[in-house]
Amino acid sequence: MRKFFRPRLYEISIYEIDLDKLKAMGIKGFIFDVDNTIVPYDTAYAPSEVRAWFEKIGAMGFASYIASNNKEGRVTAFAKDLGVPYLPKAKKPLTKNLKKICGEMGLRPEETAMVGDQLFTDMLGGNMAGMFTILIEQISPNEGKFIRFKRIFERMILPERKRVKGIIC
Repeated sequence: MRKFFRPRLYEISIYEIDLDKLKAMGIKGFIFDVDNTIVPYDTAYAPSEVRAWFEKIGAMGFASYIASNNKEGRVTAFAKDLGVPYLPKAKKPLTKNLKKICGEMGLRPEETAMVGDQLFTDMLGGNMAGMFTILIEQISPNEGKFIRFKRIFERMILPERKRVKGIIC
């Protein structure tokens, strides 16, 4: 059961992802969560370092897409500002929309990395869809009550979370 929640790779931030290694492994695109993965919950627009990183992955030939369970207004404003295709209310961990996004990018799930900060949505959804999953350490402790509640169970499922940094499982 735990295997469905376990990421294939764990990094502190998106900036530490070894893009060359993933490219060599056949990864051609990314689906990103927004809140606490790319920016904190209270950041409405992409700061310059985020823009530069997305330009870098685009220049390397990677496709990118934002899939968030957050509401349309928040996700749309952020993604349009960044210039990345997006899907609000993505219903992660359900796989239907994640697979649809892969198709829109012209990729198979196994060529796609799901990048997020939560086990019960991002990792579970990505793993069930057959994607390469990358767990990012949450950026900010400021989260809603429900997410803070889920974090208790995340620590039970993956207590070694901090010890697997940079490891491909």
